[in-house]
Amino acid sequence: MSSRIIRGDGRVQKLKVSAPAAANIPGASQEHVMDVEKQAFEQGYAEGERIGKQMGEKMVETVVKRYDSGIAKLAGEHKSLVEAMEEQTVRMALEISRKIVQRELTMDPDLVAALASVALKRVLSHQSITLRVSRQDFEHVRAAVTAANPAISVKDDATLERGDFVVDTAQTHLDGRVASQIETIGRVLLDE
Repeated sequence: MSSRIIRGDGRVQKLKVSAPAAANIPGASQEHVMDVEKQAFEQGYAEGERIGKQMGEKMVETVVKRYDSGIAKLAGEHKSLVEAMEEQTVRMALEISRKIVQRELTMDPDLVAALASVALKRVLSHQSITLRVSRQDFEHVRAAVTAANPAISVKDDATLERGDFVVDTAQTHLDGRVASQIETIGRVLLDE
């Protein structure tokens, strides 16, 4: 058996105690020596267990912190990815919508005249109403609008695409271009 003795000057000195040497100590029996050894063993074991538990807890704490940090980082990346996917999905849906609307406007020339008529109803009380439309839609829209209200001036505008129209009055300006309307919807959907 060995034990440590700490001297007053802070140095540690190992002292070997063996059963036969301890037996030479007056009044020490073999049984007493075994009890001391057992007690020393149990104390050492308990101390080692306590230190091992503390070290294990520190290691687990470090691993858990790294794990939590990794999970938080992963959650942040996931959120960013989902937001980016949502934005791209909305942008793709808007582009598909634009193409579908333009296709419908190309296939049904009366649709442009109907949309322009709805916009013109909003400004009927205004003065100097001018409706600008694309060259492709000009003849058809002019005939429909002139039949409904000859006071409205209809002009062709080379800068407008098929299906687009713009209403100008002395008081206001209404933008009926397909791209502008889809852009407005996009700003609402994307919270811009």
